[in-house]
Amino acid sequence: MGKRRGAKKEYHFYRDVFIERRSFRTLITSAIEVYNRETNGALLGRNAVREISGEKTEVVSVKEVYPFQTEKRTPSRVVHGNISAFKRTLRAFESLGTEIIGGYHSHPYPYGGFVHLSKDDVESIKEDVESMAKVGQKRVLKGWIEILISIRGKDYVKPHRTEWYICDYVKKLRVRVRTRVKRGYDILISAYWVYPKENYGKKPIKKMKFGVKEVAVYVPWILE
Repeated sequence: MGKRRGAKKEYHFYRDVFIERRSFRTLITSAIEVYNRETNGALLGRNAVREISGEKTEVVSVKEVYPFQTEKRTPSRVVHGNISAFKRTLRAFESLGTEIIGGYHSHPYPYGGFVHLSKDDVESIKEDVESMAKVGQKRVLKGWIEILISIRGKDYVKPHRTEWYICDYVKKLRVRVRTRVKRGYDILISAYWVYPKENYGKKPIKKMKFGVKEVAVYVPWILE
């Protein structure tokens, strides 16, 4: 895994993101499952140290991914289709002692700005931060990690093997998955910190200003 420019952190808290093997598989398959609608869900994890380019590096490890099952999905938007179910899920995470570190969603081509977080994405994140803080998930108040999966289906004229592979793409990761001999998906994975630029308590979270900082995203090259 090559060292990439731009991966060095400006602030200590905003670590780069390391997606573990099982989490990587879930992210990819959940985006393909609902194509061409948006997928989304919660990220579970913790601060950790991983070896990157032969060096021990402080990262945020995405240990598990939970796809939300009751969402209302369109090609350009995904919202909580059942608020009661969403709240039950958050309370279950808290009761199980599980720390939420953020969320993920997909942008099927050509919708939603495709390869960048949109203004609506940030507004939705602010709403989720508020909901999660109310049930005791306090870590997200410091900073929320959002993984964006930009996905584009592709049909091939000539047959290809069913396979997948990863390419470095500066801070992002490019993944190509061929699910049939003449069908595949081109996927770009990026990671962002969405963080408050104001102190909590002075106004409702939905009215606060939040910043967005892209960080590098890594995965294991070998998915055993």
